[in-house]
Amino acid sequence: KEKLINNAITALLSQEGDVAASNAELESQFQAVRRLVASKAGFLAFTQLPKFRERLGVKVVKALKRNNDGVTHASIDMLCALMCVSIKL
Repeated sequence: KEKLINNAITALLSQEGDVAASNAELESQFQAVRRLVASKAGFLAFTQLPKFRERLGVKVVKALKRNNDGVTHASIDMLCALMCVSIKL
């Protein structure tokens, strides 16, 4: 299960909010990452996978520069999920 979650997170973060991605697609990516990091294995990936935090930060910054309400909400919601550590452990 942990390996599947790590692979899914890696695949989602490999697309760093490219200009080619539509707003709806980027919003969906953030929602998927949010659901993945809500599990214990997903949160551990956040703390242990190399370059996870850096790639996620770049993706969020690029998303916020789009100035789209849906994408902004999804990215901030995903960040909020990462701040709720007590639920996961």
